[in-house]
Amino acid sequence: MDQNENTAYDKLYLRDVMKVHRYLFTLMERNKEYDTFSMIDSFMRYSPIRRRMDEGNWSALNKSGKQLYNDIPIERCEKKKDDEEYDDILLGWMADIYVLMQWKYNIPSAQLSEAIPASEMCREFHPLHETLYNNACIKLHHKYLE
Repeated sequence: MDQNENTAYDKLYLRDVMKVHRYLFTLMERNKEYDTFSMIDSFMRYSPIRRRMDEGNWSALNKSGKQLYNDIPIERCEKKKDDEEYDDILLGWMADIYVLMQWKYNIPSAQLSEAIPASEMCREFHPLHETLYNNACIKLHHKYLE
C-alpha cells in the first residue's frame, strides 16, 4: 500500500502497529473469562489508546501489546459462553486487516468495528485470507463501508 495524505498516520509505524495488534489479539484469546471477539470489539470501540492511535499519536502508536491489553474496557466485554478457541493465524489476519483498513481509509477504529464486528470479520477469513491484504481491505470496505 502506498502512503498518501489520507492515511491515518505515517507509514513508518504501520508494520509495528500490525505486529503489536497480532500479539494483543493473541493475549485476548488467552483470557478464559471474557469472549475474545467481545474483547476485540471493546478495544476497537472504547479504548482511549486505540482512539489516540487512530489520530496518529506517536506515543500511542508505540505502546506494547500488554499496555494495549490493559487498556481494554473490560466492563464492556461479554463473559465467555463456551470453550471456542481461535487460532493465531485467524487472529493475526483479523488484527492485520483491522489495522490496515483503519490506516488506509483513515476510519476511526470504533466506526470500523461497528461496521465489521469481530464475529463478522472472522466469517470473512475463509473467503479472503488467501488474497493480498490490500485486496481484502478493498473488498471489505466495499461490502461494509460504502
